[in-house]
Amino acid sequence: MGAVATPRDAVALQQEPLVCPSGECAPPSTKVQGRQEMEEDTRALTAPDGRSPWRARLVLSVCSACMSGASFGLTLSYSSPALPDIRRRMPFSDSQGDWFGSLVTLGALFGGLVGGQLLNRLGRKDTIIFSSLGFAIGFLLIEASPLPIVMFLGRFLTGVSTGITAVALPVFVSEVSPPQIRGVLNTMCTIAITSGVLLAYVLGKWLDYQWLATACIVPPLVVVISMPFVADSPRWLIHAGRSEEALQALKFYEGEDRAREEFESLQAAGTADEKFSLAEFKLPYVYKPFLCVLLGMFLQQFSGISIMLLYTQDIFESAGSTIESTDCTIIVGVVQVASGFMATLAIERLGRKILLLVSCFLSSISLVLLGISYHFKDTQGQAFLASYGWLPLLALCGFMVGYSVGLGPLPWMLMGEMLPLRVKGFATGVSTAFNFGCGALIAREYHSTMKLLGNDGIYWFYGAVMALGFVLVLIFIPETRGKTLEEIEVQFGKNSDTSADSREQPGLVNA
Repeated sequence: MGAVATPRDAVALQQEPLVCPSGECAPPSTKVQGRQEMEEDTRALTAPDGRSPWRARLVLSVCSACMSGASFGLTLSYSSPALPDIRRRMPFSDSQGDWFGSLVTLGALFGGLVGGQLLNRLGRKDTIIFSSLGFAIGFLLIEASPLPIVMFLGRFLTGVSTGITAVALPVFVSEVSPPQIRGVLNTMCTIAITSGVLLAYVLGKWLDYQWLATACIVPPLVVVISMPFVADSPRWLIHAGRSEEALQALKFYEGEDRAREEFESLQAAGTADEKFSLAEFKLPYVYKPFLCVLLGMFLQQFSGISIMLLYTQDIFESAGSTIESTDCTIIVGVVQVASGFMATLAIERLGRKILLLVSCFLSSISLVLLGISYHFKDTQGQAFLASYGWLPLLALCGFMVGYSVGLGPLPWMLMGEMLPLRVKGFATGVSTAFNFGCGALIAREYHSTMKLLGNDGIYWFYGAVMALGFVLVLIFIPETRGKTLEEIEVQFGKNSDTSADSREQPGLVNA
């Protein structure tokens, strides 16, 4: 689906249709306008210091928020290097190990539901600060107590914060970013998460589980200290009826010249006095993007990423890799971070949909290869490992490349972009809870599923899901590159001049 123009006010939206009936084209004049605006915004973002003072504030604000993403990554991967050390220090059964890993996703499920409400009540910025406090307290509990029950509590608390962060971070970044660079700034979130994963792997090679937990307290403290100096989302401030603060936030993020124009546009589409109703999920511009986001979340988790992150060292050891398992995890982490930078370079050139298709394809092939390595290791033993002991590392690195360029960042990005502002708090909470609910199920039943399907069959199953995901993305996921959040709502069928009456009558919308 082609890029749509980026008019800056609601009047322009009403004067000229944004999308052709087929949904595949836009008026030539608006295409030219869109290209010109993209070039202007890109030049502004890369201008020398002094020409665009808002640029530094925007990038630094996103970097500050993304430190919560680093805490997200540290939490997900903490168990991989920590569990072997914990088992050496205290009696820790396989069942306890499964719980230690899966409590994060269970906590994140709860955090997703809570996070959606916090977004609306506290705002985007304060929700990120709140979740960072949870990260710090959770890791402190893991570090300070040798009792498994207290460690489980700390693990669950970091999971809750993970779920809240997963809701708040992509929404915050999407809402403060200009549309032409929104994709690039959103991929910074993913780079922060994967950097956290890599940091846990690297530090875990030399630190015991307690010192590793201590190190994990640093990023959330950075957020707590720096985020109070950042402006909140202008869209949320308008939604909350705080118009003067919204104007100041727009000046903070977009400069004096652009702020007034954008402010009038947001006010024209604003919803300060409107209350969300579940009946709105009957509207196409609400349920269609919501289903697209749920599809992305499902594919993300059923790629098997939870077990890849939680049990990385165990996977390499059981697969018979000839390379030291701790070194393998570091290599995988480096590949994941590098792939995140690749996604940053490609996201605004190729768009969201193409990257999702590439991601599903590479992930499917890599998972099949990982299953093959398990199959021949179990049937041929050392004879296979002597010649192909490198195959598990190759397969997992291939998977991480595929995952990191699409399935990792894009479901969260689409959640921030696609969901209408009026339902965003509720819908992001449900989407995040769904994501981590799937992750908790997969992580908790990892060993049971492996016994049922076999060491090879479990990865072939996830590979088949990715092949199916390729087809589903091709059919159902639209392109959102270069569009404002308001234009995306129009793309899904919202009339730009929708009145309060028409919102109460689904038949009047996208009839």
